[in-house]
Amino acid sequence: MLKYVAEEIASVATNITGYAIIITDDKGIVIGADSENIQRLGELHEASLEVISTGRQKKHTEEDCKRLQGTYPGITMPIEIRGEIVGTIGIKGDSTEVERYGMLVKMIAEIMLKDRIEAELAHIKHANLQMLVTTIITSDGNEISEATIDNQGKLLGYNLTLERVPILISRKEAVKGNEAGKDMYSTDIFKAIKRQFSNRQDIIVIIDASVERYLVFATLDTAQDINAVAEKCKAVQTDLKENYDTSVYIGIGRPCDSIESMKDGYKRAEMLLNSSLLGLTDKTIVKITDIPLERMIMEAAEYYEGKNLENRIKNILLDKNAAMYTDLITCWCESMFNFAETARRLDIHKNTLTYRFEKLKENYGVDLHDFSSTMAIYLCIKITRLNK
Repeated sequence: MLKYVAEEIASVATNITGYAIIITDDKGIVIGADSENIQRLGELHEASLEVISTGRQKKHTEEDCKRLQGTYPGITMPIEIRGEIVGTIGIKGDSTEVERYGMLVKMIAEIMLKDRIEAELAHIKHANLQMLVTTIITSDGNEISEATIDNQGKLLGYNLTLERVPILISRKEAVKGNEAGKDMYSTDIFKAIKRQFSNRQDIIVIIDASVERYLVFATLDTAQDINAVAEKCKAVQTDLKENYDTSVYIGIGRPCDSIESMKDGYKRAEMLLNSSLLGLTDKTIVKITDIPLERMIMEAAEYYEGKNLENRIKNILLDKNAAMYTDLITCWCESMFNFAETARRLDIHKNTLTYRFEKLKENYGVDLHDFSSTMAIYLCIKITRLNK
């Protein structure tokens, strides 16, 4: 790790002290240097060998340098991380003069190295967690694979049998081109989520970077329910709006306590973020319990998945005026079969609405005054839209 940050350490320290500085690895080989000493990369700095073996800093006079390969007058100090000597810092100059900068440069090097190590460890953790969640939401329900996933979770420190609530959080605005490649675990949205969902068992991953969409499996304790989770989601929205002028949609699924139910919970939270569902209310946070009809439709959609449900209304969907007919059926049902309200919602004259009723019956045998058949077709349309 020191190799990847050595040149940065040397450059920063040189700018602060004004002295030429080199960084070596744990074998005394120069791996970082200021711009004026870049030619020394790859050389042996023999004075570092004693410093590495003893763990103590060492001054070097002109006389010392005559017998030490690649060494100039100055001071050499060990770089220590978690009790291990990982390299050295060499400061060129009068040893008495440069010694006063020794501890400062050593501190700069060790802080920068620790920061880089922590960032790398965080990246590895996010990558492993991302893989775990991807495996969960794409699992096939096989007992052997679920046991493997459970063990994978334990290795990462997560108990997958705890009760959690799946939450999807997505930006309202599209991600700009120059933002699409940024680290999704350093965004304002991720930080706001992390401030509210800080339990070590809370799982937070990025699901879609193109729209900056995050999936949270929020842990429930004995004193919490789905409404407590919704309050935290409101706090995330308030934080983002007030501090970053960013708005998000949030879908909250039903509680889950197994790998299979985590997968199902995610799918339902995803459906909740469907624009047609959000459009049913003026809410920007929608809980699965808020929309009982849509919840039933989601379950029906899952039941009929892969059964080619669209065949029941295939002819209507293939018509060149499919959108007109499906909007007509949807508005008619959601207006509680009120003729005047349906015409108003569709923004058409009542005579035009009568004509469309007649054409639907004439072409496809659909009588919109037949409650049972009309509701069946309505549910088919909603399921079809959800599946797409």
